Amino acid sequence: MEQKKRTDILFKADELEIRPVSEEEIGSTIEVYRQVEDFLSLGPVATASMNMVVADIAHSRAEKGLYCGIWNRSGIQIGVLDFSVGKRKEATLWLLMISRQHRKQGYGRAILLNLESYLKLKHGVDTIRSGVQVNNEGGIIFWKKMGFSVSDMPRDMGDGTTAYEMMKKI
Repeated sequence: MEQKKRTDILFKADELEIRPVSEEEIGSTIEVYRQVEDFLSLGPVATASMNMVVADIAHSRAEKGLYCGIWNRSGIQIGVLDFSVGKRKEATLWLLMISRQHRKQGYGRAILLNLESYLKLKHGVDTIRSGVQVNNEGGIIFWKKMGFSVSDMPRDMGDGTTAYEMMKKI
């Protein structure tokens, strides 16, 4: 049987496809969340749940964002990317998660570089902002390697976490 060509792909990053998560794909998205509980353990709720996924999707919609899945060439969802584009040529990266077994393979870097190109070409974005929890040492190192810098003092986020705002001009 011939596979139908996807028309909802936002962009590709190496062999990965980034596209909005459909209602039918929420099950594979919860599996990604379960595979990143090491990351989730840094925050107020360490265990993945359907409620967590639904809340993240609702937050994305409220921010007029794009809540996307990251799929490999085998059609397996390996991550989540959530971002929104603001009015002042700025984008906010709400979430970039790669399942544990797919980390350290260059996917985060490839996704971010391709997201930057997509945002610049499609939306005229020149600045990306992201919040990174102060206790996420690996995340801070990654974002700094990718050219982001801490742009403000740590802030209490209202959910019990404290985060740096990080920013990059693209």
